[in-house]
Amino acid sequence: MPVVAATAQAISEALGRFGVDVPRLKIGPIHDDLALATLWARAIARTGRRTLPLEVGLTMPLGTMGVVDYLAASSATVGAALTVAQRLFPLVAPGVQLLLERLRSGVRRVVIVNQPPFPGELESDLLVLGIVLARMRALASRPLEMPSLELAEPSPEPRARWVELLGVARLRFGARRTALRFSSGDWTTPLRSADPRLLATLEATVGDEQRTGDALLVAVRALALRRLPDAPPLGEVASALGLSVRSLQRKLSLSRTSFVEVLDEVRRDRAEQLLDEGALTLGEIAARVGFAEQASFTRAWRRWRGEAPSRSRRHGSALAPRRGR
Repeated sequence: MPVVAATAQAISEALGRFGVDVPRLKIGPIHDDLALATLWARAIARTGRRTLPLEVGLTMPLGTMGVVDYLAASSATVGAALTVAQRLFPLVAPGVQLLLERLRSGVRRVVIVNQPPFPGELESDLLVLGIVLARMRALASRPLEMPSLELAEPSPEPRARWVELLGVARLRFGARRTALRFSSGDWTTPLRSADPRLLATLEATVGDEQRTGDALLVAVRALALRRLPDAPPLGEVASALGLSVRSLQRKLSLSRTSFVEVLDEVRRDRAEQLLDEGALTLGEIAARVGFAEQASFTRAWRRWRGEAPSRSRRHGSALAPRRGR
C-alpha cells in the first residue's frame, strides 16, 4: 500500500508487537509500495500467517491514521464516519480509496479500491479491512450486524481462522475487490464518541498539511478550549480520543510537548484573542481563561509575552510574533 512515512512506521511497530523483528528482515526504509510489499511478504513467510496484515489492521490503535481517525471518531454515525474516511483516506494511504455504494436492499457497501494497482495490494486490502472493521466496531454504540464481507484474497483452507478474526460468518473469497457490507441499521448507528464541536474544529484543519500532521495536538487543544475556564482532566481527554492516558502522554511527547504545555498554550491563545478584542477587563479575561486571580494571570502573561497584559493591550502587541513558537 502506498503510504506516508507515519503510516509505514505504524505498520512496522505493529509487526513488532506480533513478534516480527522488522530490522532483521533487511527491508530498509519503507519509501514506496514495492518496499512495503516486500516487508509483508517476508513477515508473512517468517510467521507462516497469511492473516498477518488483517491482524495488524485489527489491532492498530485509534490515532494511527492521524486526522482520518479523529474526524471519523467525532462523526455522528457509522455512515458519517465512513463518508469522512472515504474523503480523507488518501491522506494516509495515497492510491487507496474507499468507494461507498448503496445497494437496492438498503445495504451499504464500502469497497477498497487501489488506483492504480500496485505490488502488495492484497496485503494492503487486508490491512485496510482490519482498520475499518475494528474502528467501526469499537466506536459504534451497539454491535453491528455486518451482513457479509467480500475479500479479494483467494479462498483459504481452512477458513475458520478468517471467520474468527473477522467475526462475520458470510465471507466470499476471490472477489474482484475487497468490500465490507453494512446493514441500513448499521449505517445509521450513532457513535459513542460523536462530538460535533470537535468535528468542526478538525474539519477546519484539513487541507493545511502541517496542522493535519499534528491532528492529535489539534484534537487535544479543541477539547481543552471547550472546557475553559476549567482544565479538562488528562484522563477525560485521553478517553475522548480513544487512547489510554499513557498513550496520550507518549504521543504528545513525540510531538515535543506535554498535556500541561498544551493547556498552557490554549489559555495563552484564548487570552490573546480576548485581549485583542478589547471588550473585557483584565480581571474578566483572567477568569475566562481559568485564573482565580488577576495577579496570577498577569504573572502568566509576563511569562508568555515578556510584559504586563496592560502594556500589551495599550501597545496593541498581542498579535505580535510570540516567543518560543
